[in-house]
Amino acid sequence: MKNGVFKITLLAFAGFFIAGIFLMSYLQDALRGTTMTLGVDLYPRWVGAQAALEGKSPYSFETRQRIWQAVYGKPDLPSGNPFGFYYPPAVVTLLFPFVLAGLSLETAAVLWCAFLWALWSALLLGWAASLSIPQKGRLFLLTFLLLSGIAFRPTYSNYLLGQYSLFSVAMFALTWLALKHQRHIAAGIFGALCLIKFSLTLLPLAVLFFLYKSSRKTLLSFGIASLVLYLPPTLMLGWWIPDFLRDISGYASENAVAWDWTRAASLSGLGWLALSLLLLILSLKRRDADLAVAAALALNAIFVPHTADYDLIVFVPLLALLGRRMIANQQISPFLSWNLIGILIWFPWLSLLYFIRQPLPSSVEVWYDFIWLAYPLLILTPTFLYQKFFPTPRVSPHEVSGQ
Repeated sequence: MKNGVFKITLLAFAGFFIAGIFLMSYLQDALRGTTMTLGVDLYPRWVGAQAALEGKSPYSFETRQRIWQAVYGKPDLPSGNPFGFYYPPAVVTLLFPFVLAGLSLETAAVLWCAFLWALWSALLLGWAASLSIPQKGRLFLLTFLLLSGIAFRPTYSNYLLGQYSLFSVAMFALTWLALKHQRHIAAGIFGALCLIKFSLTLLPLAVLFFLYKSSRKTLLSFGIASLVLYLPPTLMLGWWIPDFLRDISGYASENAVAWDWTRAASLSGLGWLALSLLLLILSLKRRDADLAVAAALALNAIFVPHTADYDLIVFVPLLALLGRRMIANQQISPFLSWNLIGILIWFPWLSLLYFIRQPLPSSVEVWYDFIWLAYPLLILTPTFLYQKFFPTPRVSPHEVSGQ
């Protein structure tokens, strides 16, 4: 990332964060009294961090009751989402300073959602600013990309619910950028942070470190950052791994999941698996490190349970890569490129609006099932076809640094 683009991204983050605080405060008030709570996915982790500070396990039934009290207003077993802790305790290390500062949970939710909104918006702006778009119509196209990207349904779900999927994938993207530009210490820190929701990023991070030939400095930075994240809760809780494994083992059975590994045997799942593997093999054969890393994110997601649409954020790197390459390819009509990108970005919202209009008892839940069957293939198919017929020249990962 060039210095100019980096400065734009940093300034954009600050601006979007300040604006996001006002926006999320307004949304929090607007949602009050409805069935939706702004940043509700922060609640279990926040209550878990409070419990850890008291020396209690965030995975215990007592902590769950406290989570239910925070989310539902009573400690009884809810009929809806059970909201377990479900995360490795590294997340509580990140929350400790804010819990100790005495922030209320509602204030913390506003700040967290504003941070996610700013993080996504700044990365989106940085990516858009780096595109080779002809001067004619550049302002219109950049505006279209930014507005479409900010409204992108999976990211919207992330910063409205306060989900960690966006955080983990964004930290993964920053690890990727740091490695491309040989910022070894930063790459290690971001790599440790991206494992907060490790179910989405564990395999892709291993592929990223392997393909970019991570230096000892990167691995040492990663090890120290991981130690900083895991040591405090381990000292407080003791050997937490059995409790953590027991907690996550019940995730798919406790929640109404839209996708889990058993659905990989469906036609959609087999297509998703085949295209992800083909893209990974093709990219490794052509030494296309960026495509390999993006394909690894898509492949990893097949074997992970997903409830709503927020985990679809893992397909953004493939979409961004496809968009960048199609826009830069002079053999392809700009009209075709921009229309395809627009369809791929807006498809989640358009399909959701269709389902909402149907006389179904649980139209949104039915849409969750549909979008996990359809959207991976909708992203993977054009990406594979493009790479098949328009191969990217072989480039060593470090040869792209400075681009």
